[in-house]
Amino acid sequence: METKFYVALLVGFLIYIGAVSGLYLVYKPNIDHQKKKRKEMKEARRKAIELAREAKKFKEEHQEPGSESSIPPDQPKE
Repeated sequence: METKFYVALLVGFLIYIGAVSGLYLVYKPNIDHQKKKRKEMKEARRKAIELAREAKKFKEEHQEPGSESSIPPDQPKE
């Protein structure tokens, strides 16, 4: 009886390992795609932040002399 138990346990482990490795092989391309997409989005965010900083610096350097900075741009001047 012990031999049957060990054989069944071994077969169960082999089936489990086969199923897990099969699932890994099926989902691995999706995981790689998600990693690549995250890396691209991170790079795009970094570039956007850098451009925003440059735009802010440019705006501060080239402000119009007659403009009032206390009035928000969405409200009309009176």
